[in-house]
Amino acid sequence: MALGITLGIGLVVFQLFRQNERVFRDQNLVIEMQQTARVVASQIADEVRMAGEGVPVYASRFDSLAQEGAAVVLASSTNNRIDFRAGLSLVETSVTTPVPLDCTLGLSRTLTVADGSSFLNALGTTTPTGKFVYIWGPANNQTWTWVRAELTRINGNTLTLTPRQGGVSSVFTRAPTLTLEEVVSFYLSGTNVKRATAADMTNPASPAWSASNDIGRNVTSLTFTYYDENNNPIDPGSLASRLSIARVDVRIVAQTSDALSDGSRPSHTLSFRTIPRNLRVRLN
Repeated sequence: MALGITLGIGLVVFQLFRQNERVFRDQNLVIEMQQTARVVASQIADEVRMAGEGVPVYASRFDSLAQEGAAVVLASSTNNRIDFRAGLSLVETSVTTPVPLDCTLGLSRTLTVADGSSFLNALGTTTPTGKFVYIWGPANNQTWTWVRAELTRINGNTLTLTPRQGGVSSVFTRAPTLTLEEVVSFYLSGTNVKRATAADMTNPASPAWSASNDIGRNVTSLTFTYYDENNNPIDPGSLASRLSIARVDVRIVAQTSDALSDGSRPSHTLSFRTIPRNLRVRLN
């Protein structure tokens, strides 16, 4: 009788322990799923808000025709992927070459700048390839302009570059600002959310990408919806549409990494709105 009672109590304790272990495991899977969605949402939101940082958005408002070189959201963006220019490393300096400064397209020249070391630190080489900078500032008292130039050499506080695209003028009448062009991409590959940066921006609309990094796993859906300043949805397929983007809504659906004890794999949906601060710049 004593042995039977002991075995009965042991069986009950074992069942309770096993049930608690299942509950604990299920809770961990759900928490992990929710945390994944929050981490992915946080990184995408933080970086999309900086879209247009370092891009001469204000100067390009003076152009009579829109140009791909000054577009913040790239042509490769879709409802499941967003590619955009954003100076995330904040590499910026002032040009100290005497004005008026002529940056004729296609003509290589060397500029002196206040700080060339920031470009060297960001790119890690004195002879970059496929890397570009923006030069932007006043063309006269009423007009601002910009130039997108291919950076070929960094030597102390001098930068050798070749202008490739530009705005209403290639002549700056006051000392312009010079910023590094950087491009970021977020997209879903399988069930992994990827982040990549541009390795070669020779084609301003279609970069060559560096190796991507996973920022979240077990994500079943990643959706981007674009809106203009009047809250009208936009298809990013055309340059005109992408230039009018003022808001991006993001929807993430994450799933548990494994089935719960009842065999189900629940999902967690997280939706949020981002307003890139630089895209709302307008002329007075």
